[in-house]
Order: sequence, then structure tokens, then C-alpha cells
Amino acid sequence: MKDFPVIKFTLFFIIGIVLQSYFPLNLQSNFIILCSLIILFIVSLIFNTRRFFRLISAVLILFIIILVGYTSNNIQQKSKNFIPDSIYVLKDFTAYGEIENIDLPVDDGFSFLLKTDSIKTGCAIKIHVNLLCKLSDKAYNRVYDKIFPGNRIAVKGIYRKGREERNPAEFDYNKYLHSKNISGMVFIDNSGNLNILDNRTDIFKAEIFSIRKNLNKLLSELHNRETAGLLKGLLLADRSDINFETMSQFINAGVIHILAVSGSNVGFIALVFYVVFGRLNFYFRSVLVLSGIIVFMFITGAPASVFRAVVMAAVMIIAFLLNRTTNIYNSLALAALIILFINPSEIFDPGFQLSFSAVLSIAYFYPIIRNGILNSGLNNRIVKNFLLFCAVSVSAQIGTLPITLNYFGKLSVVAIFANLIVIPLAGIIIGTAILTIALFPVSAWISSVYANANNLFSHLMFTFVNLVGKLEYAFIGIKNYSSTDTLIFYLFTFGCIFLLRYFSTVKAKIILVLLMLTNIGLYTIFDDSKLLPDNILNVYMIDVGQGDAFLIRFPDNETALIDAGDAVLDFDNGERIVLPLLEKLGIKKIDYGFVSHIDADHYSGFVSLIENKVIKKIYKPSLDSQSEKDLRFERFLKNKNITTEYYSKKEIKIGNAVIFILNDSQNGSAPPLSSNNRSGILKIVYGNTSFLFTGDLDMTGEKYYRDEYRNFLDIDVLKVSHHGSKTGSSNEFINVTSPKIGLISCGDQNKFGHPSNVVIDRLTDINSLIFRTDKNGGVLLQSDGFTIKKITWKNNY
Repeated sequence: MKDFPVIKFTLFFIIGIVLQSYFPLNLQSNFIILCSLIILFIVSLIFNTRRFFRLISAVLILFIIILVGYTSNNIQQKSKNFIPDSIYVLKDFTAYGEIENIDLPVDDGFSFLLKTDSIKTGCAIKIHVNLLCKLSDKAYNRVYDKIFPGNRIAVKGIYRKGREERNPAEFDYNKYLHSKNISGMVFIDNSGNLNILDNRTDIFKAEIFSIRKNLNKLLSELHNRETAGLLKGLLLADRSDINFETMSQFINAGVIHILAVSGSNVGFIALVFYVVFGRLNFYFRSVLVLSGIIVFMFITGAPASVFRAVVMAAVMIIAFLLNRTTNIYNSLALAALIILFINPSEIFDPGFQLSFSAVLSIAYFYPIIRNGILNSGLNNRIVKNFLLFCAVSVSAQIGTLPITLNYFGKLSVVAIFANLIVIPLAGIIIGTAILTIALFPVSAWISSVYANANNLFSHLMFTFVNLVGKLEYAFIGIKNYSSTDTLIFYLFTFGCIFLLRYFSTVKAKIILVLLMLTNIGLYTIFDDSKLLPDNILNVYMIDVGQGDAFLIRFPDNETALIDAGDAVLDFDNGERIVLPLLEKLGIKKIDYGFVSHIDADHYSGFVSLIENKVIKKIYKPSLDSQSEKDLRFERFLKNKNITTEYYSKKEIKIGNAVIFILNDSQNGSAPPLSSNNRSGILKIVYGNTSFLFTGDLDMTGEKYYRDEYRNFLDIDVLKVSHHGSKTGSSNEFINVTSPKIGLISCGDQNKFGHPSNVVIDRLTDINSLIFRTDKNGGVLLQSDGFTIKKITWKNNY
């Protein structure tokens, strides 16, 4: 470590940041301890002639560095201010403040960060918070072209806090916003609700915004939508035009890093500047190149990957100009230290972690692998170069593997192969895009030729990634890979690296590496827990907002899904909530898919699940030939070769459990065939415990089932019909079913006012425990056949 002075300081600084996150102190105590250590250090310096005090000085400086990191993070955390998390929604919300920055537009609007000085929700309150404002209006251009960072504005809309982790494996958007010092979101549905109060601008930010806006406009005009969206991500660090499905395929293929602006982009920019300024004085040219990549950094918004690359490039350029040597480890550490000093929270950002771990891993492992290839005796130049290129990808993946598993839960088995194609192709796309932009002022026609070529290149990339990412065995799902597992991986890896120097033979080194891998495998399973254990009945009410979705895992490990939530243009619950949940739980197939009825908030989520080949069989109400959406859904099921069965009285035995389908399609006295009353009515019995699922059944349907089944409806758990609407759950039905537990699936602050207070009162009157997705998030119940208990899944996962 003596050759890497900066890295030692950075490591201890990081330790301080992490310690503060887990063991916070108030600022006063923090400063007292820090000042005390500094005083002790000064005293030790006075007696530095004695060996004991030299040792004390070294220890004290170590602790002071840790305390500096601790204090830095403490100050940042104390400076953050949020609207209380207990407030989910505020309607008729007005905020006054200054625009910090503005994002690039999407189809129907744009977002911007507002630093408030006051808000009004009935009465004006002076409060300084950051809000992410989202304007959705087809006519957004009339304000987008007028506003700039630094403008003081007033916005009126609906305030919502970010969505928390409502289900296992779900991204905690509220936590993410808070890490960026953003309190929540304001949704503005009309451009008229954004008013400029003061036209003064932040000159620097406004200029950067203008450059970004003009570049985005140029890219959009010259390229097709697919290519423009990709280039917007690669050059402007804005991935808003790359859809969720495409992102998922890049993750599956192990090439998601391509979509992040990183060192390769900075390298291309530097290369272009060196070529452009090639005839200038060497020192002047170097200064211009450095200035160019710094401007590029600001244009991208200075994400950690770009900042790291720019700092490293700057260190190397300056060292070269001063005729000094530099070291990649010190350069990396310096970049990390600067980023963390500005914003200590970046240490917890996946982008920061992936960026630095990849470069650090390449710096260490690539020379080792390269030497092995060059000394292997291979004479074929093509094979040798091919292996050297693979070595870069392998080296990066060694360092990023545990972080990737922690955040994405996927181990791509095609990553090395995919990177061989995608990385060079990405380089071509970036280089062509830079030429396209540079040539536009000279000749719009020549620029358009390059742009059309890039349309082809980007189409080839997307086609290849979608093809590889959709392969059935493109990746292996890794469950329960935690931060602790990541730490174990790095500890054993660093330990192995340290010990390798003491082993002289190749055989001994191989044995050591194998032992390291074995220990990593053993130790990383110690903290694993199974959310849905074997040999019991698991019933999980998935929080899909204003809709229904219930995952059932039976004691013999077969699975059922009753409904799958809604799927609208910008959010598909099947794709965004249910599928990641199944992957996290290690469930590859749903044996029984039950569509309660053909309402979008119940059946639409099944479409993406079927597209992903997760559903084996579908049960649904008989075809309603008058319903276009039912006809369309049936055609879809037929095209996908999904076995379909209509509801009618039957029993489905699954191990020691039974599903009773109570619908009787042959009975002429069945309730009127409204969509809600055609809901599949399912009773699940396991041992002495039972659950009843009622879809959107209303009181007319309830009367029919009361008369038809009487005491058979006496159950332990009731899925309250129609999200707790007062159109169902009559007194008579509640009394007949007499549930000990009532489950209500509904959206937070939904426009229908579900659940009704009347229904809540009826359940309360019979002493039912009530669990609601709008208040509780996802709810897990487990039955051993004798008793039913609620599991707090956040404590068990």
C-alpha cells in the first residue's frame, strides 16, 4: 500500500461514511470527538521523537480520516429535508421555488428538479425541500422552450411520495429519491399550472441545459426513434427513451453497462479532440482536450462513471505535461475521493459501485490474464487477440459480479459472448454519433448519411441483445444475494490475492483459488432465507395498486396466481411487479393461472407473464362474445397455445390442498351475468384452514352463493370483493363467511374511495383482522393446516 498513498486515505474515508450510515451520532457529539482526536494528534506530534508517540500519531491520523468521512456524511444527512414520509398524497398542492435542473423531454412532457422556498396545501408554509416535478401535457413545448435553470416558478399539482418497497424484489423508489435529497414528486397535468415568477437564470446551468436540449433535438431529427433514444443514453446520460423491456434484455445479456455513459465515451471524446487539434502545440492541445472532456462531463450531468473517467484522464494528462508518472490505483482513488467528498451518499449508488469495481478489477486482473495468454505459446494471432479481448470482459466481470447479483439477482451466462459483439458495436455507434454531430455544421447531408448508418448499427445492437437476452438459458436467477454476500465475496477475493504471493507453484495457486471459491459459495448461503417455505400453504397478496394479484404456493411447491393486476402504457404490473417477484422467489412457472374476470385491473398483467412463458394454464369465465376485450384476450391465449379452461364446479387437488371452483356455468339460476358477477369464486382448503377469493362479486352474486353453498362459505380468510367497494361485502355475506382475516387489494388514495368505510365497519364488527395493500403493501399469510399467521416479509428477506 506504500505505493498508493491516495487509496489508503480514500479507504478510511469510505469506512467513515459507512459507519455513519449504520451508527449515526448527532453533529455536536460528532464534532466533539473529531476535535478531541485532532488535539490528541497535535499533542502526539510534540512528543514525536519517542517511538510510542509515533505509533499513537499513526493510529490517530487513521481515526481522524475515518472521522472526516463520518462527519462529511453526517453533515450531508443533516442538511437533507423532506416532507414527512407519513404523507403519501397532497392534493391541491402548490410549490414555489427555483428550478435546479431540467431533464430532456419525453413523448408527453418533461421532468425538472425544483428547490422550494415555500409550499401551499391550504395554508402557505415556508419549507425548503427538493421536488421532482413531472409535467404531462401534449402541449408542454409552450413552457419547455421558456424555462431555464434558475427561474423562480410556481407549480400546482398533486404531491406524491415515491413508491416504497411494497413487494419483495421491488425497487424502493422513495429511498432512491431520498438518497438524491429529493422529498417526493409533483404531478402537473396542465402547462397552465406552471407559471414563471422570475426570469433570472443560473447562467452556467442554463447554458449546459441549452446545449443538452439542442443536442437532443439534433439527434432526434437525424435519427430514427430507436437510435435517438440509444444515443440520448450513450451521450447525454438520459435513458428515459429506452423502455423497461429493452433494459431487461440488456441485463439478461450481461451488457447493461453499455447503456451507461462511461470511460469509453470519454475516451472517444478525447480522441476526437486530439484529432481535431492535432496541428496545435502539444501543451495547448492537451489543455483543449482536458477542457473538452470536462465540458462533456457537465453535459452528461456528471454521473459517477463519467466523473471517474474525467478525473483519471485529467490526472494522466497533467502528469504527462509535468513529466511525472501516474498510477491507475491512485487515480481511481483520487476520483472516488473527490466524488465522495462532494456527495458521500454516492458510495451507496449502484452506478458508482459498478463503475469503480469494473475499472479496479480490469486494472488488477487483466495484466495477469494477459500475461498468461501471451506466455501460453499460442501462435495464432487472431485467436490470441480474441482471447485478449475476452480477458477485458472477464476481468471487469470478476469485480462487478457480486454487485450485479446483489442488485439484479441475475448471473448472465452469455455475457462474455454478448460483450464480444456489443462492446465493439457500441464503440462504432458512439464514434459515428460524434462524427454525425461534428459534421452537421459543415454539411447536413453528409451528417444525415452517418446518421442513417447509425440507424443500422443501433438496430443490429438491439436485435442482437433482444435475441440473446430472450434465450431461455441466457441467465441464472440468483436468489437472496445480499450486501453481506457481496462483502464476503470481496473479503475472500482480497485474501486470496494477498496469499497467492506465498505460493510458488501453479498447482498450489489453483488449489488456493478453488478453496476461495468453495468458501465463498458456503459462506454466502448462511444468511439465505426462504420467503415461501416448503410443506406449508403460502398465500401472498401482491401490492399491484388498484387491482388484484394473489400468489399461492402450495405445500407440494405447485403454484397458482389469481389475477395479475393492471397493465397500462407506462406501467405493466405483470412485467414490473409480478415477474420480478417470481424471479426473486425462484418461481419459474405458474401451474394454475386464474383470471377472476375480464376487467383490466385483474387480467391485463397476465399478458406479459404469458409472453415470458411463465403461465402453464389459464382458468377464466366463459367467453363473452359481446366483449371485445374478452375476444381479444381469447385470441391472444390461442396464439400463445395456452391451455384454457372455463370456470365450472370442480375440485383441483394439489397435494394435501384443494381448490374448489364454486362457479356453476350450467345452472340457470346463477346470478346475472355482469362482468363482476362472472368472477371466478375459489375456495382453497388446506387442513383445517380455508381461504375464499371473490373477484369483484357484488351483492347480487353474493346472495346466489349464500343460497347455493351456505355453511360451505364459512372460512378463515376472505379476499374482500371489488377492492372493498360498498357494492359488495353485504352484512349477510360477511356473517355467513365470518372471516378471521380480511384481505383488501386497493391502490393508495385511489379515485374510487376503496375500501368503503361501510365494509371496514362490517369486518370490524365481527372482529376480523384487516390487511390492505394501500396501508400494508404486500401481505403474506402462511398456513400449516392448523393455524394461519401473517409473516412480516421485510424481516425475513
